[in-house]
Amino acid sequence: MLGWGLNEEANVGRYIERAEATLRKATDDFEVILFDDGSTDRTYEIAVEYARSRPWLRVVKNPGNRGPAYCMRQGFPLATKDYVFWQTCDWAYDIEIMLSRVDLLQQFDVLQGVRFGSLSLKGMAESRSDSFRKGVISAVNYWLVRGLFGLPLSDYQNVTLYPTELARSIYLQSSSSFANPEMLLKSWWKGTSFQEVPVAFIKRTQGVGKGTSFKRIAHSIRNIFYWWFCWNILRRREDFGRGTVTRWSEAAPLAAHATSKFALEHRRAA
Repeated sequence: MLGWGLNEEANVGRYIERAEATLRKATDDFEVILFDDGSTDRTYEIAVEYARSRPWLRVVKNPGNRGPAYCMRQGFPLATKDYVFWQTCDWAYDIEIMLSRVDLLQQFDVLQGVRFGSLSLKGMAESRSDSFRKGVISAVNYWLVRGLFGLPLSDYQNVTLYPTELARSIYLQSSSSFANPEMLLKSWWKGTSFQEVPVAFIKRTQGVGKGTSFKRIAHSIRNIFYWWFCWNILRRREDFGRGTVTRWSEAAPLAAHATSKFALEHRRAA
């Protein structure tokens, strides 16, 4: 599991503890690679203190605030396990159900988390992001990518469980939050098979989110249109295949709106 945080001293200790508790339910063979992305608070010091008693935890300090795309590019070569995914430092995604269904990787290449029902007005307000404003931004981002690239997944900005070798094979070119859709697109063009699984959003209760400033949104939009022109109009890409997508309701016995016990308890506490 990869993670990164900017000024997350209020969350980083709980993130590490939750990572261990959650991952141990799925396997005894795991690692967490955590990037301090230019924090000016005690995020790095707290993480390093935790790492002293946790050999499965590696803490990397970035040379300034570089963003998720940079962390992904640095993290894939460091990963030593068979599969890799990333989770936000505020634990925004409920990954327990996804990790409980790793058996699906015997049938599919990639597991893709999906926030079901989150594109409606109610969903944008309640289950897509921390606030209605952020939910609208997230939904607009989704439909923009869907309209330009036609990638038939139900969610792009969620948790994705990749084979590590597949993740390493993808040359990540964007430098914004478009990095997540880029990974999915380039996997799709390689002919990858996706299985969607429910991964609900968990609203932040501590710290401050940094992903929806005007500067970051503008950067992401520029990335989307620039790479759409390069890849789809100029055809400057390596692969031109089409993968397959299996919806959760088509293959899995759990309800499409499934949420883990942890997430339910977290929401009640919040």
